[in-house]
Amino acid sequence: MTTGRRAEGVAIVTGAAGGMGAHCARLLAEDGWPELLLCDLDAARLEPVAAAVRAAGATAELLPGQITDPAFYDELIAVLGARDIGAVVHTAGVSPKMADKDTLLAINLDATQMLVEAIRGRMADRGAAVLFASMVSYFPVSPEADAAFEQALPPGGTAKLRHLAANPGLAYTLSKRAVRAIARREAKAFGRRGARITSVSPGFIDTPMMSGEQSPQTLAMLADSALRRLGSPEELASVAVFLCSPAASFITGCDIRVDGGAVAALGL
Repeated sequence: MTTGRRAEGVAIVTGAAGGMGAHCARLLAEDGWPELLLCDLDAARLEPVAAAVRAAGATAELLPGQITDPAFYDELIAVLGARDIGAVVHTAGVSPKMADKDTLLAINLDATQMLVEAIRGRMADRGAAVLFASMVSYFPVSPEADAAFEQALPPGGTAKLRHLAANPGLAYTLSKRAVRAIARREAKAFGRRGARITSVSPGFIDTPMMSGEQSPQTLAMLADSALRRLGSPEELASVAVFLCSPAASFITGCDIRVDGGAVAALGL
């Protein structure tokens, strides 16, 4: 049984042209969100996603731009005008094979913090934000790195923390660990507006990004996971849409693993 009604406001999807973001945008529209704002680097790649959203009966605005640029968030707020934010699904990010460690930290963590700061004061009553973390955020790291990335970012952001990430793989793990921490820390601030914030930690999802990250280690983990298969983008997107819905009205400040039991199989 659902409780309450849907938040009134725009639903924002970042990384909307990507494998996860496109499915989240379409399912939000199919779930009844009337207005979507689709964000990604390239407007041309957003057009097919916008077409699917419009076919589902919602309006779709496009906001191309670089999420590591502070000016992007000024533009986002300007596009909203007087409208509140009803939902945010933040899928934008890069994997270890897509960027060097400094760029990865800037995109996955600095930009996430900037987004949260931009949307916090514009969230509608009953609104919800969902940040995408990763199951690798549960993997063990050094106590020093753990303490640093569990705390709020220092002035200057991840530039002060990059020495703790020796390579892109560790930078990815730490950045996603920090995303989970952001959702925990921000829960009270969002709650003061009657809004919620959570994170989801995907496991092995059948997207182009996953194809580029396969290795003997990932294949072994997949084979040893509880469900022993890749997840579909729809399975992951449906969880994000649920977390934005009235049915999840008492869920905030936590992380939901959508990993087919991969982390549980490791005993973590």
